[in-house]
Amino acid sequence: MIRGVGIINTARRAVATEAVARTRPTLAPFLGGATPVAAAPARVAEPICAFSGAKLARAPSVGVGAKQPSANPNPKFCGFSGARLFSTCGFSGQSLPDETESVTAIELKSFVPEFTEITESVDYAGSIAVESSKEFGSADVKEAQTRWLPHPSEEDPTPILPRWWTGENAIAESEFVIDAKKIFPHLNSLSEICVDGGLDEIANDGVTRALKIDTNTREGEVLQQLMKEAYNDVGIVAVRNTGLTCAKEMKAVVKCLTETEILYEGGANPREALSNVYDTGAPLGAHIHYHHEMAYLEETVANLGFVCLENTNPEKGHTFMADNVKATDLLLNPSFGSTGVGQKLKEKGLCYVRKLPDRQHFLDNPGSTDPSMVYNFWQTSFLTEDPDEAAEIARTTKGLEVEWVDSPTFGRYMITKHYTDAFEYCPYTDRNLLFASIADDYMWFDAWDGVKSLPHEERPLKLNYGDNEVMTRAEKQELADVYDAAGVRLPWAKGDIAVACNIRTAHGRPSIHLEEGEERQLGVVLGPVMRKQGVRVNKWDSPAVRNYGRGDAVWL
Repeated sequence: MIRGVGIINTARRAVATEAVARTRPTLAPFLGGATPVAAAPARVAEPICAFSGAKLARAPSVGVGAKQPSANPNPKFCGFSGARLFSTCGFSGQSLPDETESVTAIELKSFVPEFTEITESVDYAGSIAVESSKEFGSADVKEAQTRWLPHPSEEDPTPILPRWWTGENAIAESEFVIDAKKIFPHLNSLSEICVDGGLDEIANDGVTRALKIDTNTREGEVLQQLMKEAYNDVGIVAVRNTGLTCAKEMKAVVKCLTETEILYEGGANPREALSNVYDTGAPLGAHIHYHHEMAYLEETVANLGFVCLENTNPEKGHTFMADNVKATDLLLNPSFGSTGVGQKLKEKGLCYVRKLPDRQHFLDNPGSTDPSMVYNFWQTSFLTEDPDEAAEIARTTKGLEVEWVDSPTFGRYMITKHYTDAFEYCPYTDRNLLFASIADDYMWFDAWDGVKSLPHEERPLKLNYGDNEVMTRAEKQELADVYDAAGVRLPWAKGDIAVACNIRTAHGRPSIHLEEGEERQLGVVLGPVMRKQGVRVNKWDSPAVRNYGRGDAVWL
């Protein structure tokens, strides 16, 4: 949520339309290969609000600064930025009396990226407010808030390498692992309790049949109950030693918890269908940062299942889950870190930027661009060849802002932006939990062959704060650290199944390097649709209750 702007969920656009027009840069800086926009002409810096960029009606007496009225009992603040006003703000129209005794100077370092289109008559684009060496005249002066809006060359794109866990699971295996062979020693395989589940809703061809676990049997009833208890308690359940060999049977176990599933529509990854499930959508050689599935859309999934179709070397190919209750507590702990990233995410929210090139451009121009530099096409993301339909899906069902730009390298680029809270209310814990990670930034591609060769500003993803401020590398590092501190290792053997809550856990994995003859294949089953609701104002300090030992309540 963006303080002072009101950009939150469905009320966002009506409240913030004018503010956004003044503060958001165009999408052009993120276009990588798009037709360059003419540079803004050089101009003398005008006095502006250091946070909002709004032009002030007249200049203070020293540089661009704030006149401090020492005797004014009723100071006023900019309705947009919250910065204390010492002259009339051109955005809000508020003003203060003329009497002044001391002056606090704010130096504005003017910087306009060559590729940024400037439509305002203020020197806005990359202004960075820096405190001068002069001290404030009074302790009650509210310092002007600032946003870091750097040129790409000023960002530090040094890769952030995940550590995944502390070496010990944040959630003990005894709390979420079900050993099917120990519980049902008389069954050779859980396939013995699979029955016809009707037409497959994802195949949707009127022919393909699904399977389900027969919960009318004692074994099926017990399996479902154990899975529900673990899932409700800790947000993850794993079923091992199932004896299952095919995706359809494994999917039946997943659906003990996820009776409905969805198509992978609007997602970032180029997933392929794998016999009733999706592949994980990333090359084995690339590490996958912790993330929440499709957090960059208005509609995501409540949970998701993982099925191990093959793993010839169980010592390799682990997935990691992060306990998001622990990660959230750590991020919001005042003693954690030095950047204050948790509080900034709480106040500002996030903006997800994605760039999706045109597949038809590559078909019409074979050999013009290395396909490995493409993460995903808008056609495969939105499951249509019609650009108008793709844009309509993006806007109406995914809550995205859409812009089309022609690029000589990537064809007709679809650029989307999604402004949203960085936290999401979780009914299981009755509190707001972190729902964001650096996986949705260009750092996702640091180990991704092809895409990693692109300059960071030309990569397909960008994660900014909800007021378009750019995250520093130090802030991203701390955001990664909280997940690593809450990690749970999940090894795989063929037939293993896991189901994870998309709010209470995040998931990721290290890069995987297989020897000749080794194979590892994981499938994904997307659970029911969850439309994000954002945060609840009074649900920041609610303690999370976790039932360890199936009944002993522990307050975290």
